[in-house]
Amino acid sequence: MRTIYTISSMLALSFLFACGGGKTDERPATDTGSPQAEPERVVGIARIEPYNKIYPLGADVSGIVQHLAVRAGDSLKKGDLILELNLGTEQAQLAQSRSKYQGRSEKVQALDARCKSLEIQAANAQQTFERDKKLLASGAITRQAYDDSRTQYEKLQSDLLAARADLAEAKAAVGELSADVNYYGSLLEKRRITAPENGMLLSLDVKPGQSISPGTQIGDFAPAGPLIAITEVDELFAQKIKTGQPAEIRAQGTTDVLTTGKVVFAAPYLSKKSIFSDKADNLEDRRVREVRIQIDKPEAVLIGSRVECVIKL
Repeated sequence: MRTIYTISSMLALSFLFACGGGKTDERPATDTGSPQAEPERVVGIARIEPYNKIYPLGADVSGIVQHLAVRAGDSLKKGDLILELNLGTEQAQLAQSRSKYQGRSEKVQALDARCKSLEIQAANAQQTFERDKKLLASGAITRQAYDDSRTQYEKLQSDLLAARADLAEAKAAVGELSADVNYYGSLLEKRRITAPENGMLLSLDVKPGQSISPGTQIGDFAPAGPLIAITEVDELFAQKIKTGQPAEIRAQGTTDVLTTGKVVFAAPYLSKKSIFSDKADNLEDRRVREVRIQIDKPEAVLIGSRVECVIKL
């Protein structure tokens, strides 16, 4: 009996090994490993700019810088004077045209008053003429009296027509002189460079006595508003960027957080890597997505500086 039990045990054991060997053969020969972990953040180099970009300031006319009214770093309101070019000729032309305009305007007023006076006199003369016409028909007045009233009425009518013509001519002249005043005034204004809107003057690259020509850039102006960090995200991670994602702004090359912010714009297309390419012959065939991050504390960064931008996905 003991011998039979041992054989049965050995047979059962052999069966178990056989079953186990079958399962081992069904396993894959190579382990594929675990899937790649998703990134939690994207880091890029960013440039600090005003939300509405930086305006280059320039002159529309040529001239010599006569007066600087502000300095770089000053906060300005729209229309505040930045600098003046020499104004001699334009000021004289404007003063002359204003003097002519004033003289013509006074003449218009005088002619207008004369027309109103003649209208009253002509109306009275017409009434007298109509009355004398009836009186002549009834024999109450002489023919001479009737002729005198008719002549007076016709003369006043003629004088009124002439006065109205003079008034129309004077008004036309005033219109032309008004256009001259506006023209010379616009020329004068072009020699005054003013702030295009509320903001800060970043730089002023001219000095008194310097001659400039039309189109010469004289400085840079940052409009008022929030600051943004502009960065580029590689095409591998471009679709992971969404508006509203939080971000940290760090000093370049360190882990010091200068301020925080959030993504407010992600370009709807991929473009060539260009914003931070220092070489014109960079032929690297990579596509990037421009991303803009609005900064929570503008005073913590400087306009134009480069920083590290960490976007949390």
